[in-house]
Amino acid sequence: MRRFFLAVSFLLVSLSFFGCRGENKSVPAGAAKKGSEGNPFVLGVSPMSGWYGWYGIDGTGIFKKNGVSVKIQFFPVYSDSLTAFYSGQLDGICIAASDAVAPLNEGVDFKIVLVNDNSFGADGLVVHEDVSSIAELKGKSVSTEVGTLEHMFLLKILEDNGMTMDDVEFSNMTINDAGPAFIANSVDAAVLWEPTLSTAIASGGKLLYSTKETPGLIPDTLAVSSAVLSESPEVVQKIVDSWFEGVEKLASRNEEMILTVCRGAELSRDEYLSMLDGVTLFDRAMNQATFKMSESYESLPFTLRKSAEFLKSTGMIDEIPADVTVLLDDSFIK
Repeated sequence: MRRFFLAVSFLLVSLSFFGCRGENKSVPAGAAKKGSEGNPFVLGVSPMSGWYGWYGIDGTGIFKKNGVSVKIQFFPVYSDSLTAFYSGQLDGICIAASDAVAPLNEGVDFKIVLVNDNSFGADGLVVHEDVSSIAELKGKSVSTEVGTLEHMFLLKILEDNGMTMDDVEFSNMTINDAGPAFIANSVDAAVLWEPTLSTAIASGGKLLYSTKETPGLIPDTLAVSSAVLSESPEVVQKIVDSWFEGVEKLASRNEEMILTVCRGAELSRDEYLSMLDGVTLFDRAMNQATFKMSESYESLPFTLRKSAEFLKSTGMIDEIPADVTVLLDDSFIK
């Protein structure tokens, strides 16, 4: 499961257990330098098409060429990677930007240094053939999971069409349950992410709305612990630079890069290429643009603020941070 907002109980239990800060300890004198083979930068990766690109960057030797050693630690369950990061077991993590808000309130010390991608069709609203507009969902059953990015996406879809959750019969289900429920005609519509989205469409569902219509709503990012940023900024710079080299290869559909990703992610070539079509990979120029403040979802600070408002409205955080931009460090993308 990918890109979950943390449930409040899970977050508080995890953070209190690990002492709230979850910072990596300073490297003892005489220890191998961070980013070396003896002390690699440990990067937590979860199932998501954009994040799979790190496998290609590693496997094609880009990290090695740039003089940095990175250990990719895969987490089939996304929330497990968050716990590992907060407890100091990881140096960096692939994280949905919106998921950074709650730990900010709890004092976890880290920064978002890079946007990997934005969803561009990888998340969508599927309906049955008898529904042809958002307005026609009024009074019909719609399912997704409360507190997730899909929930936030559904609220925005309704808001953009002059509707609220009160206009539909909402059914709270996990994405893994909502997809089969839709296919079985138990619900009229569902907001899903890949690969469940494609499965629902292949089973006769109709894609009525997707994140292609809301660019920037769901950004996936790289976050790094403040301890590593302070002690080894040159290592972080090499990793960010490596990402941009990897994006060039992915954008050109470099065959070696694609196949290396597929081996690492255990996907077929066609599966991965289909997944890539659902995201917009961010190069250096796109990163520099999205880190700037503006009043649209194409701005990362704006998206973080809107995400905080959503989390507050659903009771998943007690207060909106005074300044969400403290999460951001744009020095490495420059």
